[in-house]
Amino acid sequence: MDFDALAYPEKIVIAGSEFSGQRNISKGTLLVPYTDEPDIGIGDIIIQKSGKREIELKIIDAQFQAGGTLGVGTKHNNLLTLKVENLTAQPHTKNAQSSTFNIGSITGEQVQVGNNNSQSVNISIQNLVDAVARSGDQEAKSALRKLLENSTVASIVGAGAAALLGML
Repeated sequence: MDFDALAYPEKIVIAGSEFSGQRNISKGTLLVPYTDEPDIGIGDIIIQKSGKREIELKIIDAQFQAGGTLGVGTKHNNLLTLKVENLTAQPHTKNAQSSTFNIGSITGEQVQVGNNNSQSVNISIQNLVDAVARSGDQEAKSALRKLLENSTVASIVGAGAAALLGML
């Protein structure tokens, strides 16, 4: 058994030349040992052979390291570390299939847009005081009066706090 072949099991085609490599899918990295520096740069597309199929990888970043392999698992001394993006998988990933819809203007007191089960509630203090005053609920009026009489709330609401208290 060739243990060196296990260290860099993938076949990578860079600018028409085939190299051995090791791809870490979760980190989006590809390690390629080399002797003669391959002609590669950011934005280039390379191919990873996967059985009878090919995976297109776009180069996001590249680092050439002389002596980077230390001769472990390969006869090549130098190591090319690539940050790659899988172009073949993009049409099939969840994020690539999400859509953005521009609705324009939405008006309302309680509005929910999207699918994250969250709802934004916006109501002015004036509307709140009006609704509580019309309700006739003495407990709600008392709680709102206590809130508006609080020094912190009064400093935030300002001079309008006295007028709002008058409505209750």
